[in-house]
Amino acid sequence: MERILPEEFTACNKIIVGNGDNLALSKARSLLVASDLPVVLIVDSDSTEHTSIEEKRDFMVQSLQQFSQPDHFQVVLAVPELEIIFFSSRTMIEELVRRPITDQQWESAHYRPKRILRDILQTENIQSSLADLLTPTIIEKLRETSFVQDIINSFCAPAYTV
Repeated sequence: MERILPEEFTACNKIIVGNGDNLALSKARSLLVASDLPVVLIVDSDSTEHTSIEEKRDFMVQSLQQFSQPDHFQVVLAVPELEIIFFSSRTMIEELVRRPITDQQWESAHYRPKRILRDILQTENIQSSLADLLTPTIIEKLRETSFVQDIINSFCAPAYTV
């Protein structure tokens, strides 16, 4: 995610992409105490159900409020998982993996993007595979997605909007 967010944004914020909610939350708390930079915590919602998503977000916000003012951090939930960003459009995912995807993969990706991306890339290590596939053109397209724009626009000065 750090590679997708514009450098101007990552320079003025501490970005934490969750590898497990508890670990990410703990790291965010530590950074809020130790750093003057705002913290952006990005985690999977692990759900598509609105109530569950809001409950998870509220819990994380309340947990971080014990260590900092709400204007010093942002909690972003990727619904249902961060990998959904690659399925923002069918054209984007097909350009990324350099081949067409099936209708079934496209539909399933809306509920299990991480699993479908693993299947499409035929790997367990998505991050390693993506490192080779993320071209500057695809990164620019990802920066234009509503997910990334929402992060930037809700937490940074307008000068950082892509």
